[in-house]
This record gives sequence, structure tokens and C-alpha cells, in this order.
Amino acid sequence: GKGVLRAVEAVNGELFEAIGGMEAENQIHIDQTMIELDGTPNKSRLGANAILGVSLAVAKAAAEAAGLPLYRYVGGTKAHVLPVPMMNI
Repeated sequence: GKGVLRAVEAVNGELFEAIGGMEAENQIHIDQTMIELDGTPNKSRLGANAILGVSLAVAKAAAEAAGLPLYRYVGGTKAHVLPVPMMNI
């Protein structure tokens, strides 16, 4: 639908322009940049699905670059269980 097309436009447009070239290992900075770029309390301008999708892709890229499974990258060396998201998906 239109929501998906709008999310794709946001990812390929504004979000890419804002974070393209940043280091994937700097997840907090990337996430904060996207939130500030959106500028709304509920991420309605760019879309929460677009922001969440990019954030997850960045985390996966950083984990891959580090040679770690995503759960280990996110949870640290003592992670023994897969993380459970505390958000709506």
C-alpha cells in the first residue's frame, strides 16, 4: 500500500542521505540521527517501520562485520539467549 511506498521512499531518500557513510558500529548515533530527522514523538513523518527496518539492518551489518551472530553482537559476550524486542513490530 501507500504506507510501504512511503517507507521505501524515506529509506532511499532522507534516511540514506542522513546516515549513508556512517559506521554501522555506531548504532546509537545512527538511531538518534534517524529519530531527530523524523522530528515527531511517534516517528510518524518518516515512519516507524522505515526507521526500525534501517536500525535492524545496521545492527545486522555491524554483527556481520564483527563476525558475530546478531544476538551475541547485541547482547555481548555473556549473551546466552536470544534478545526479545520490547517494542511493537
